[in-house]
Amino acid sequence: MNLAKIRIAISLLIFALFLFLFLGGGKISVFLSSILLPFQFVPALVRILAQPEILFIIGLVTILIISLIFGRVYCSFLCPLGMLQDSVIALSRKSGFRRKHTFRKPYNWLRYSILGLTFVTIGLGSMSLINLLDPYSLSGRIIIELGTPILAGIYNAGVSLLKHLNIYIFSKEVPYLPLSILAATFGCFILVLIMSAKYGRLYCNTICPAGTLLGLISRISIFKFVIDQNKCHECVRCEIVCKAGCIDTQKKNIDQSRCVNCFNCLEACPQSVIRYRPFSGKLQQSNWSAARRGFLIGSIASAGSVLLAFNSNIRNLFNTTASKESPPITPPGSVSLARFTQACTACHLCVSACPTNVITPSFLEYGITGLMQPLMNYQKSFCDYECNICSKVCPTGAILPLPLEEKKLTQIGEVNLIKEKCIVYINKENCGACGEVCPTHTINFINKGNVLYPETDIKYCIGCGACEKACPTAPKSIVVRSNPIHKKAVKYIATAKLPQPKKKTREGFPF
Repeated sequence: MNLAKIRIAISLLIFALFLFLFLGGGKISVFLSSILLPFQFVPALVRILAQPEILFIIGLVTILIISLIFGRVYCSFLCPLGMLQDSVIALSRKSGFRRKHTFRKPYNWLRYSILGLTFVTIGLGSMSLINLLDPYSLSGRIIIELGTPILAGIYNAGVSLLKHLNIYIFSKEVPYLPLSILAATFGCFILVLIMSAKYGRLYCNTICPAGTLLGLISRISIFKFVIDQNKCHECVRCEIVCKAGCIDTQKKNIDQSRCVNCFNCLEACPQSVIRYRPFSGKLQQSNWSAARRGFLIGSIASAGSVLLAFNSNIRNLFNTTASKESPPITPPGSVSLARFTQACTACHLCVSACPTNVITPSFLEYGITGLMQPLMNYQKSFCDYECNICSKVCPTGAILPLPLEEKKLTQIGEVNLIKEKCIVYINKENCGACGEVCPTHTINFINKGNVLYPETDIKYCIGCGACEKACPTAPKSIVVRSNPIHKKAVKYIATAKLPQPKKKTREGFPF
């Protein structure tokens, strides 16, 4: 049985599903998110901490059990960034850029330090390191930020060609992506590209905190790759194909913490001296010392982060958004600004799924603690009153599932009418753009001398931003201010007009 080919087939299928998840939008993303996301290590872990859900608990437990039995199969079968790296590695081999791999000593001091620092920053209430390094979130940003504009450009080019055949269909709007986000995502993509092409799975075994944590678990897994030292002739064929660089043919040893279970070594060995089987023998003491240090660092960092997580005073020192005059507006379902920034991993799936493109990536709008987390951008669009897709696709619970009726009463911000800038108040001319698009009857008009003056009733406002987007003035004369803690709006109920008393008329006269 060719395990390497089976792994490639399964991983390609899953990677194709991830492409549809990130680029499909709307209903496709909602459907695939319920299948794929519970089995992503970091999102499932964050979801359980933020808002436990049985499906994500099952997913995380499944990943841990599989890792304890088979080792780091997650990194080769389920991780989208791992699949992306494997594609780059395969292309580099076929192109002749890097045909052979060699054994590399592990950078234990670096990978365990990154893991420990990640725990500490999470404990301080910052997701910045997770946002940068989590393989699921990083692959999501790469696919969305780089793939969406390309696909939209190709589609719109096809639309332009069809016009010459008198076939008219709607073109796709290219979503707004800040230049800073594009530069950061492109930089990460180039880094992963170079590391993969030249050094194989170096990112997974040196930088990725999920890979390091799963590597520690894989040291005690039941199934391991074992070299028969009596039969091995040191042909180094297994070392050449090992993209993790974890096979030391001189010592006839395999570093289990860095092995990503690609099964290439099994196919490369001409004498089948490498076996993948249950292993209960003792490993060399030198191999375990690094693991012990890793467990110690991870345990200390975890304990420290838990203590810090319950210390609100320490967390507030790092909460840069709390001190802002006008903090970003977070999507409905995020409950509060603080909760959103402490649970979002910046995968940007909500950005891709949003039908009106009102959710856009940020860079430092939340401060360094909320690096690249998305926000509601009313300068570019508005939140559709009849939509709650973002709450259905969020994997971490940063945006909680919100029934549509409840979403329609969730006040994420409050409207602010600036009369000094409004053309109705300044020029005494009718406009009415804001009132025409308001879905909650927040904006009403008072007739003064045949001019309709807009007035607002905040208790009905949900902060959807439709009025701000529609306002024709520059700068806007009606804007939405953030509610750091979301509130509940009052449902508008139309009052029936009281029946007018009938006028008495003389008999024989109809009027």
